[in-house]
Amino acid sequence: MHVPDGFLSPQLTLPALAAAAPLWVYAARRHFGRAALDALPAIGALTALALVVQTLMIPLPGGTSTHLGGVVLLALLFHPLVAFVCESLVLVIQAVALGVGGVTVLGVNALAMGLLGPLAGWAVHRLLRGPLPRVAAFLAGWLGTQVSTAAVVGALGLQHALSPAHLPAPLPVLAVAMLGPSALTGVAEGLYTVFAMALLRKAAQRGLA
Repeated sequence: MHVPDGFLSPQLTLPALAAAAPLWVYAARRHFGRAALDALPAIGALTALALVVQTLMIPLPGGTSTHLGGVVLLALLFHPLVAFVCESLVLVIQAVALGVGGVTVLGVNALAMGLLGPLAGWAVHRLLRGPLPRVAAFLAGWLGTQVSTAAVVGALGLQHALSPAHLPAPLPVLAVAMLGPSALTGVAEGLYTVFAMALLRKAAQRGLA
């Protein structure tokens, strides 16, 4: 699901960084101040878990990959902007320590995987969580994966349109190569989200008992 370094030109990476930077600043001020101190241990633990599940990479044709994300869960429990900051941190660690993704494409990956996907999952969860909480959690995980993947496909397809010499694979090829496996990965992501929400709910109930 990550876009690796070198796949996108500065025509795309620089605007993405310019869009992501003010969101990072706003999210850090809005959701990681003194009022959030009590939630930081849980946020840190779930971010670390997201880092672990995202290291289990499944290669795809064209140099990209798919994997569980774990970040929609942060959006559901806290806020999409919390998920955005946490996923951005995961992406930095992966780029620097594991060679996954990259520094130049950080803005693109963060917006796709950390913001757009979790935001879509959060929205569908809010819509359905009252009557169908488990279905809502599953659809949040599944849809978040599809939206993140579609955003990556869109960025790669736009790069091909701007410069076929830079990225030879056209949009239809990218869509077939990535969206099909993403639909299956989304099922696993949905189940992960349901299981994690149920586990955290039980832990909270025991803590109140």
